[in-house]
Amino acid sequence: MSTTSIPEKEIKKRNNTRIYLIVASIIFGILVLPSLPMIMMSAMMFDSPGSEDSIPTITLVISLIAYPFVTFIGVVTAWILFMRKKHILAILSASLPILNILIGIAAIIYMAVFCDGNFAC
Repeated sequence: MSTTSIPEKEIKKRNNTRIYLIVASIIFGILVLPSLPMIMMSAMMFDSPGSEDSIPTITLVISLIAYPFVTFIGVVTAWILFMRKKHILAILSASLPILNILIGIAAIIYMAVFCDGNFAC
């Protein structure tokens, strides 16, 4: 009988990936809850005249609306990739909501700097 042993390095990599996925799933899942009221109020960003043509405002609204979907798809895909032993891709997939958050923050900063804090730019 031959016994196959998994190298300790591979076990450590798998455990580190599992811990990251658990933490990312919990944090991004919790962050979906405060995004829901923001999504409901995001239509009011288009109240000021000219804001419906403002690219930063549209970017911010799309980022807010897409966040729950990106989080769900990213976390589910990450766990599927983890089960298939594609650890780097699983970490990247679980980190997709960070990109979504950064795009929203960039839109807010752009409006604050170049539009004097107005949604119509």
